[in-house]
Amino acid sequence: MFAKRILLVSMGLVCLSQLPSTASAQTFITAWGGYGNGDGQLMTPEGVAVGGSGDVYVTDGDNGRVQVFTSAGSYLRQWPMPPGRFNIAVDANDNVYLTGTGSAIWKFTGTGIFVAQWDVEGGPRSLAVDVLGNVYVSGGSLNTIREFTSSGAFLREWPNQWQEAGDSDQPESDGLAVDASGNVYVACPWDNHIQKFANDGTYLTRWVGGTGRLTFFPIRVAIGPEGYVYVVDGYGGGRVQVFTSDGAFVTMFGSGGTAYGQFDTALGIAVDAHGGIYVADRNNSRIQKFGSGPTPVAGVTWGSMKARYRGDRGAPQVTTQGN
Repeated sequence: MFAKRILLVSMGLVCLSQLPSTASAQTFITAWGGYGNGDGQLMTPEGVAVGGSGDVYVTDGDNGRVQVFTSAGSYLRQWPMPPGRFNIAVDANDNVYLTGTGSAIWKFTGTGIFVAQWDVEGGPRSLAVDVLGNVYVSGGSLNTIREFTSSGAFLREWPNQWQEAGDSDQPESDGLAVDASGNVYVACPWDNHIQKFANDGTYLTRWVGGTGRLTFFPIRVAIGPEGYVYVVDGYGGGRVQVFTSDGAFVTMFGSGGTAYGQFDTALGIAVDAHGGIYVADRNNSRIQKFGSGPTPVAGVTWGSMKARYRGDRGAPQVTTQGN
C-alpha cells in the first residue's frame, strides 16, 4: 500500500503521490536553458540523451540545432540540424543519432561531424541505441520496431503487436528505450500503455501508469542504471512515472506548471550512469535535472553490460532486406 507524501525542496516543488515506503524521492537539482537563440539557450527542447562521456545532448527544434552541455548544465558546443521536432539517441562512444522529420536517420560524431544517413519507411519518430551500438526505430506510421547496425544496415523487425480486443490497428508507438539485456520498451501514448519485448522481438508484457490507464499518456521512456523504467507521462502538463522492469509502479514526480519540479509539455527524458534524470521541459524552454532516485547498481560498466547482452542474445546477422 502506497503512502502519501509531499516533499518541499528548497530549490523547487516536486509533487509525489503513491510513494512506496521503500522508494527514494526524486529531488530537483538544477535547470538550464531559457528562451532564446543564444549559446546555451533553448527555445523548444524536445529530445535529450546522455553519452558515454556523461555529456548531455539536446535537440532544440525551433533553433534548428543540437546543443551539448555538461551534466551540470554548462554549455559546450552545438551544430545545426534540420528544423522540426527531433528525438535523439547517443551511444557509449558519443555517436549521435537523430530522427523526427521525414524518414531519415542522421548519425553524427559527438562534435557534430556528419557520419551517415539512411531512410526508414513510415516517418519514424523515436529511436534508441543498445549497448552494442545497434539502432532501434519506431513511431509515426511505422507499426513495427526495426533494428539497424550503427551504419544503417537492416538487421530485423517485429510488429508493435499488442492489440486491444476489437482493434484492427496496432498501437501507435512513440518513445523507445533498450535496457542492458536488450529488452525493448515502447511508449504507446494513444493506447495509454508501455509495451516490453525481448531482444528477439518476443512480446513480453504491457502496463499502464500508477494512476490508471485513462490518466496515463506515455510519451518518452528511458532506462536507469539500476534497471528502473522512467516514463514521461504527458497527462496534466507532464510528470515522470517510475516502474520496475516488469511494470510495477514505484513512484512519480512532477506536475503541470512553471516552477522548478513542474513541467509544461515535458517531452524528452534521459538517465545518466549515476542516476541523474534529465527532462526536456519544452514550453518552459529548459532542461531540468533531478537526482536522489533509487541507488544505482555498483560496478556496472559498459564492458560488463556488453558481455551480459552478448551472452543473452548473440550477435544478430545482417540481412539483405530493405528498409
